[in-house]
Amino acid sequence: MMNKTNLILEKILKEPVTDHVVLSYEKAETHHIRFSNNSVNRENLFKLDEEVKAEVGYEGRTGAYKTNDLSEDGIKYAVKKAYEAAKLLPKDPEYMPPVTTEEARATKNFKPVFGEFTEEKKYGILRDAFGELKKAGLNSAGSLSTNPYTVAVYNNKGVRACHSNCYSVFSLTAMTGNSSFKDAHFSKDFSGYDGKAFVSDIIAKTRLSKDPAPLEPGKYTVVLSPSAVEELLMAFLWYNMDAKAIDEGRSALSKRPGARIADEAIHIYSRPDHEKSSLFPFSAGDAMPYIDFDMIRDGKLASPWYSRFYAGKKGVRATGRAPGSVIFKGTEKPLDTLISGVENGLYVNSFWYIRLVDLMDGIFTGMTRDGLFRIKDGKLAGSVNNFRFNQSVFDLLLNTAEIGKEKSMVFTSIPPITVKDFNFVSKTEF
Repeated sequence: MMNKTNLILEKILKEPVTDHVVLSYEKAETHHIRFSNNSVNRENLFKLDEEVKAEVGYEGRTGAYKTNDLSEDGIKYAVKKAYEAAKLLPKDPEYMPPVTTEEARATKNFKPVFGEFTEEKKYGILRDAFGELKKAGLNSAGSLSTNPYTVAVYNNKGVRACHSNCYSVFSLTAMTGNSSFKDAHFSKDFSGYDGKAFVSDIIAKTRLSKDPAPLEPGKYTVVLSPSAVEELLMAFLWYNMDAKAIDEGRSALSKRPGARIADEAIHIYSRPDHEKSSLFPFSAGDAMPYIDFDMIRDGKLASPWYSRFYAGKKGVRATGRAPGSVIFKGTEKPLDTLISGVENGLYVNSFWYIRLVDLMDGIFTGMTRDGLFRIKDGKLAGSVNNFRFNQSVFDLLLNTAEIGKEKSMVFTSIPPITVKDFNFVSKTEF
């Protein structure tokens, strides 16, 4: 289908309505299986989203229109409506013309390799997991999905950018009568999936989670799983890393210029062609390349996120309003090694309902879920009741005592970490 659409886009761009026409094509497939009670309950769920977005600039204004009518008439109509919208809008003080071929030349055009997703392979993963969970006397729920996609951006300045990729997720929550434990395997095509290790670890921790013991809130040394770190770190970065917001005093980083904001061992960076955690080499909206850059290094802010407009104003390279990937550099230490280094503390498997409490101090709240365990003498020693936390992410980064081995997720690669004085403020039944 892309070949046909490609010809239409090229034809339209031969006679652009203005000197600013960008046509972005996106195709996303979702092949989805849902399960509960150790059996499939929704299968052969297939969703196909295919659309073209037309962006037209006119005298410092930009209009946009999306369509899933990929005929020549449908895409021409989208261009027409985007042009009409541009003429109606006020001038945009941050207007940017289309990406040039010179700018696009910096794109790291990696070509991900992924295999076929046979029904035998997907149902084999589920069948083996259900069998082990039934033998263990545990119930389960979750989903398995494969998600291949293609993005392409063409503009009237000669840019032609195209990229295809895929991500696959097996998310499994195992349950006892009064507790649960959740984990997920992320990859492009499940080629690296070790079902025996994955399911046996879930079974062991789910059994250990049974009958949570009461525990009072307070400040504890915690080991956070990669998923828990990702959930809190990404919320923090999203609210605070925009360079323009920092300069205008709208970020927690605004009042910390040059300050130490993390332990010196923490290195957080972006690499759009990361071997396992990569989605796009360029922005799917305009084809601006994503680049390698450090965000936090040596305990300080190395670089915030720069939009193309603000990067041009400041004379630096654009990173995108959000980066192509977020990598928290890990070590070779497995999770068990981090746990063994804690005499008395907690292991947090997951957070949920994370919300901002205080923007300028980077404080977030949320709750633990699907596995909160006591650590005694370097070993997991049963589960405890869930907590609500109020936690400054600056304190979390500054109080990081150990860093473990990275786990790759959809567009992040994050290690478990040990954090001192994590602030739990109340018990919760959720």
